[in-house]
Formats: sequence, C-alpha cells, structure tokens
Amino acid sequence: MSEADSSAAIGYEPLNGGGGRVWVPLGGARRVAALSEHSRKRLVSAVLDVMPGPGTRLVLLGVDVEGLGPAGRAALRDRIAFLPADGGLLSSLNAWENVVLPVGFHSPARLASVEAEVTATLASLGADPEALLAKLPERMTPYEKNLIGYVRITLEKPDLLLAEEAQGELDSAERAAAARFPEIYLERCKGGTYVQLENASGPQGPEF
Repeated sequence: MSEADSSAAIGYEPLNGGGGRVWVPLGGARRVAALSEHSRKRLVSAVLDVMPGPGTRLVLLGVDVEGLGPAGRAALRDRIAFLPADGGLLSSLNAWENVVLPVGFHSPARLASVEAEVTATLASLGADPEALLAKLPERMTPYEKNLIGYVRITLEKPDLLLAEEAQGELDSAERAAAARFPEIYLERCKGGTYVQLENASGPQGPEF
C-alpha cells in the first residue's frame, strides 16, 4: 500500500484511467461534486459493498479493499455510514423509532442516555424535538427526513460518513442548519471524515 493509499478516506479510480476518479483524504469535511449521477451511484455502491466494481480500484479508510477477506470487509463496513437524500427511514416508524432502532439493536445499554443527546442535537439545529420525533416519514418535509437520518447516523459514530443532500429546495434556516452537519459530526467522531456528494449540475450546497 502506498503512502497516498494510507491517507485516503476514499480512493476510487478506474484502472483504465477513465473518468470518475475520486480521492478524498482522511479527516475533516469534504465535497465530491464533479461526478455524473451514474458515477456517483457506482461510487456509493462500491463503498457500501466494500467492493470495487469491474475494472476499478477502491481504498477505504486507508485500506485497499482488494486484499480483504469477508471478515475484513465486514469490519471495514461497520466503520462506514451512508446518509441518502431521503434519510433512509422506515416508513412504518416515527422519527424517534427510526433514530433509536440501530442503537436498540446493537447497543441497548445506551438507550437510556440517547434521548438527551438526540433532543439536544435537534434543538441545536433549529428543530422542535418533541414535534419532529413524533412524526411519521410521510408527514416530514424532505429536509426533516434527511435531518432524522443524519441524527440516527451520528449516534453510531462512524469513521466515514458519505452523505447526500436533502432533496428539494431548502429555506434559509434549513440551509444554515445543514451547513452545521459536518461540524457536529466531527465534534462527535474525532478523526472522522464527512463526505458530501453533490449533483454535478445542481446548485452547490451550504458552505462548510
């Protein structure tokens, strides 16, 4: 593994030298904005599967995945989270249930302390925790879905967070809140890497 590999949170490149190369250094908040929709989907799929597609090479969190066996891939995948634009919520559960489901499954002992952390995060981002946490996804705005997905992920404290922006237009308060997503993530996940995926043809997201 080269020195460049060891410093990459995401290194993704076609072996034939074609387009779609992505190299994101470890640590901090980064944007990836120059990809077509097709290339972006291929990147997300490769990262979540911890498997490069045909004719591509993939480095994640400083590890070239080519040499990993199933156990190594699973261990690496556990350090990575993906926030889709729609939050990735279960439609039959309200916001609170969506947030705590992974914690209840993986770390039930944490459930008693999670509520204060969740409500504090939502309040710091300008949301009304009591009202929002009671909503089903069908009653949420696109931004609220993205926000709840984000809060759920920050509880898991992944080393790498690959995030899509909320769909649709955001008002000024929502844009300001979304701009703080990387800041809050990096406060809670020391040494982590926040990567925001943006549409190549769309408007640039909030500054961070």
